[in-house]
Amino acid sequence: MATMGAAAAVSTPRDRDALITGDAVLLDLRTASFATRMLSAVIDGVLQLVLLIGGTISLVWGASRAELDDGFVAAGIVTMSVLAYVGYPVLCELLTGGRSVGRVVMGTRVVRDDGGPVHVRQSLIRAVMAMLELWSTSGAIALTCSVIDRKSRRVGDLLAGTMVIQERMRGLTAQRVEVPGPLQDWVQGADVGRLPLTLMQDIRSFLPRAGSINPESRRQLSRDLLHRTLPHVAPAPPPGTDPEQFLTAVIAERSRRDELRLRRGQERQRDLSAEVRAVPFTV
Repeated sequence: MATMGAAAAVSTPRDRDALITGDAVLLDLRTASFATRMLSAVIDGVLQLVLLIGGTISLVWGASRAELDDGFVAAGIVTMSVLAYVGYPVLCELLTGGRSVGRVVMGTRVVRDDGGPVHVRQSLIRAVMAMLELWSTSGAIALTCSVIDRKSRRVGDLLAGTMVIQERMRGLTAQRVEVPGPLQDWVQGADVGRLPLTLMQDIRSFLPRAGSINPESRRQLSRDLLHRTLPHVAPAPPPGTDPEQFLTAVIAERSRRDELRLRRGQERQRDLSAEVRAVPFTV
């Protein structure tokens, strides 16, 4: 773990006021579980089969009424298969921002690995690979890949550079952050009031999820936040302080002071209101 002395020697760009790396984006996104994706795929699969079967029956009936040859019917069936297996998922993802009927029901969305919206090429790769992963092998390949991958991605997601995130989820329970014991004496006399709002939001987003992040990414993100925070805190913390403990202490003390300032302001407002009500009014 990097020490505070080494961290202080690294310069921090002043124009950086937000985490823009892929790892940082993942702090605000939660990948959908395999079970959620499976239920979503079942719903979409049923709709695709209904589209395919209904279209094929209509095509055969229309061809028989018009007395068309078998070649026309075969070409129509191939077209209906492409529309059902490829056209449906691609159009849904492009028109609804990465959703489909199944994903709307389950509250999920397909996004790029950096959190951005998917493009036509990525949706097309996912749809074509789904014919192999889901339909040709009854989902065996997709199941194996999703279980192995820590983000529950299938082969199509890996090739397209996408992932499925969970949009509807329970809100995080608000918890009070406490100052770590070794930094209590230091933080009481430290100036932590100059932290930019975006930096505070990044720290508050990182700390609750630090335990679920890849260890190497966790160290990198904690050092990045450390370098951005040090110019706004004085004096510097004791040498050898753990970066995450430093960030926790800064946020905890800043929150305590903001809460105290808010309470004092409310008390002054109540006192002023009481004085105004006590003043006699004359016509």
